[in-house]
Amino acid sequence: MKDKIKTYGFILLIAVIVSIPLFSSRFNIYADDGIQHVCRLIGTWSSICEGQLFPVIMSHFCNNFGYSWNLFYSPITAFVPLIFHFITKSFALDLKIFMVLVSFLSGITMYKFIYSICKNKYAGLIGAVIYICAPYRLTDMYIRIAVAELTSFVFLPMIFQGLYQIFNKEGKHPEILLIIGSAGIVLSHTVIAMYTAILAFIYVIINIKKMKNKDIIIKLIISIIFIIGIISFFVIPLTEQKMSANYEVFKDGRMERQEVLVYYKLDPIDLLYTSNSRMVFDVGIITIIGIVLTPFSIKMIDKKDKAIYLFSLIVGIISIIMTLKIFPFEKLPSILKMLQFSFRMLEFSSFFFALVVAINFKNLIKDFKFKDVLILSTLIILLIIPMMINNFPYTTKMVDEKSLIPAVKVTANTGRVHAGCASFEYLPTKAFEHMDYIISREDKVIVIEGNANIENDEKQGTNLKFTLNNANKGAKIELPYIYYAGYSLKINGVDKTLNIQESENGFVQIELDKSLENAEVIVSYDGTIAMKISAIISFVSIITFIIYAILLRKKSN
Repeated sequence: MKDKIKTYGFILLIAVIVSIPLFSSRFNIYADDGIQHVCRLIGTWSSICEGQLFPVIMSHFCNNFGYSWNLFYSPITAFVPLIFHFITKSFALDLKIFMVLVSFLSGITMYKFIYSICKNKYAGLIGAVIYICAPYRLTDMYIRIAVAELTSFVFLPMIFQGLYQIFNKEGKHPEILLIIGSAGIVLSHTVIAMYTAILAFIYVIINIKKMKNKDIIIKLIISIIFIIGIISFFVIPLTEQKMSANYEVFKDGRMERQEVLVYYKLDPIDLLYTSNSRMVFDVGIITIIGIVLTPFSIKMIDKKDKAIYLFSLIVGIISIIMTLKIFPFEKLPSILKMLQFSFRMLEFSSFFFALVVAINFKNLIKDFKFKDVLILSTLIILLIIPMMINNFPYTTKMVDEKSLIPAVKVTANTGRVHAGCASFEYLPTKAFEHMDYIISREDKVIVIEGNANIENDEKQGTNLKFTLNNANKGAKIELPYIYYAGYSLKINGVDKTLNIQESENGFVQIELDKSLENAEVIVSYDGTIAMKISAIISFVSIITFIIYAILLRKKSN
């Protein structure tokens, strides 16, 4: 136990050291994607405080007409950082603390993965340090402030440790790791999850001969069932939104912008030293040295571990090649171009190379001990200091967080990117194509077609009340909400949700099925039936999984 505390304590120390710049008064947490993540936390917190059963609509965003990140974007980074908000009262600080936690957990999961293979804690430690300090991981953390992608680093080692141990019949119930890792990566970054699924599938195919073992098949099937159940609360509503209306995020060419993919392809020199003045794509000198040692180390690897070693080496090299200008990324199927930036493949090279390099150092440094880990760790940290000084976004003019809380208004001068709505990719296409309407529309109920008098309208977030008078059958009434499936409607206490449509402007619209006089209308966002069912499925799956894990632990003790 004492040894484990020392090991985890060292990993925590490294995580804290690389996180120090986060807490500089000059570090700009609002740079690049940072402002979007802070705004998303603000919007999610407001949704919870409003009492939304499903806190997915940021009701005061997009000129008070409501905007949703949480129906489309993986939920971990929207909710977990808010745990700290009860103490900090600062959304930016919540995000910073969360990133420190993610750095630490990434080191822990990487350590466990490497240790499970070579049974050497010092190899596990140096692999964890290389992973935590990987230049691309720090680019995600500091330059791009890509918090969701950063979070996915935690789950990659869990997935491949689970698969490795299942196929090699090692460890205590590795399917638990596979389930947590797979569900976690889907709930942190869907595109990285998609690529991880492809790599995991390839790893399974490589080990197909071992599938003759019934126990392996059972563990994989159990894992798949639990994974599907746990992620249902996110994936099913996401699918439902796609089917309910046309949203920008699902539009061909919207997220897989080929010109961006091509523009950010790298030159080989970028992997050694990034000439770009802001972004950093270095592989890392210590990692490169470690990879060069491969021909000397590979013959020393146990036969049973050679498959995962070679798999990691090959996938790491292919991942690097896929970032370069020579690779025809733009010719891949559209779904693979959803990666958006070819340099995202550096996450996979950072992960797989950390394993290879750790094993190489362990094999080739005589009597590899903690002192060697300490020396290498010191060198790694010293080598990333120039990156910290020259490339991290420092400023003397910080955004005032309080100015973001009421939500930045969308105006004619907003441009392509807006604080809180990003590039408006989660708008219905009709709303996106009528941005002028969003900018100029009054925040009230409007009669679009037919006759009706609107009286006593009261709007509070996603809750709306008004009275209808002289309303004729067939009248179309547009509500002051951008359309997302899940709004409910009651007229004189009778459920009329089926009358809800999407207007030509991409707003929520109701069509009256009969004439009405002095009718009370109540609108709220209660979620769809599918959302409620999927939430129950996920809840039951999580509880069942916890019970399953506890029973397995008891059985093995």
